[in-house]
This record gives sequence, structure tokens and C-alpha cells, in this order.
Amino acid sequence: MAGIIDYQIEKYSFKEAAEPARLTRQWAEVMQECRKMSAEERLRTALLNVDYVTSFELPFRLLLVRAPQFIAGLREELALNQKNVTFNGKRFGCVYSLKTSMDAIPDTFQYSLANRIRRMEDGQSTSSPYQDIAKQTRLTRERLKLALEAGLDVTALDALFWFGIQRLAAEIPALRKAGMTISTGEVEVYDSLTETTRRVPYYRGVNK
Repeated sequence: MAGIIDYQIEKYSFKEAAEPARLTRQWAEVMQECRKMSAEERLRTALLNVDYVTSFELPFRLLLVRAPQFIAGLREELALNQKNVTFNGKRFGCVYSLKTSMDAIPDTFQYSLANRIRRMEDGQSTSSPYQDIAKQTRLTRERLKLALEAGLDVTALDALFWFGIQRLAAEIPALRKAGMTISTGEVEVYDSLTETTRRVPYYRGVNK
């Protein structure tokens, strides 16, 4: 494993099909303000400045790999309200807002992600294997399984960017239960979207 994994974000577009122009402006301002902030600070800034945020978008917008824990930590401080909604026709989650009434917030959301990201280790691009696996199947857990079987190191950002997995740590136990031997470690990562460096877990399949 390299000393640091550098994610260079050359293109990153995360959109909701019916997103109001007001919300788009709010998110643009938040993303400018959030550069070089810690994960919890990014979340707090978004909750204070965007009319509402959804549990589906938080990992993608703010690159949060532990969004539920951060929400729990801020819930009482910010007096968050929430309601249950549906994402992309099949996934269930919630909307969080400081507004007292949530009646005007939609009940369904349709998100899309388009990105072009260079994954760099020791000055060399290591993006291709992850991109290739993403093309093989649309099933997120199967993508993760293929990556681990191929001996790739998978961080939460790898899983988010290329496999569409928001909570990598929640997927690992299911694969272990199915018989996979998976080791874990920690590595430093940097991404040019948030301009932050931090240590995150990574997972690797172990051949028996």
C-alpha cells in the first residue's frame, strides 16, 4: 500500500433530477466554503446553509464515509428534523432539515453521478482496475467482491466513486459471512474536491 492515495477530481457532477435552482446555489456555496474542513465541519456547514439534505447525497456531495455517525452527533446540537423518503425508485432513506415543517420537501428523489477521477499512488495512475470492474456489473456488492477477489485495496472513496457504495464498512461483514477472508488496514488519502488529507480504512481480499 502506498504512503498516500491521491484522488484528483477532474470532473464531478452529482445531481438530483428536479433539484430547485435555490438548492443548487446553496450547494455550490457550501462546497466552496467546505474546502479544507474536517468531515464533521463539512456536514455542519451543509445542514446550516442548505434548505434540506438527504442521507443518499451526503456521502457523494461531501465525501463523508461515516455520515450516520456524524448526523447522530449533531442531531441535538442542531435540532434536526427528518422524514423518510425514497431514492432512485427503490432505496429508502431520510431527509434532514432545520425547518420545522417538511411538507414542501419531496418524497422521492432521482440522483445521477458523472465523474472523471484519477487515483494516484506513488505518482502512478491506479484507476483502471476499479473502472474496469465498474463496467462489468451494475450490482454494487458484486463490484466490491470482484475487486477484493482481484487483490485490489479498496478504500471507502474507491467504493463510493467507482462502485456506488456509500457505506463500505457495512458491506464487508456480509462478504465475510459468505466466506471471504478480508484483511483491513489504514492509509492516508487526499482528494482535490475537499482538499483534505485523512486516514481511512482499506480492505483487501486474502487468498486462502
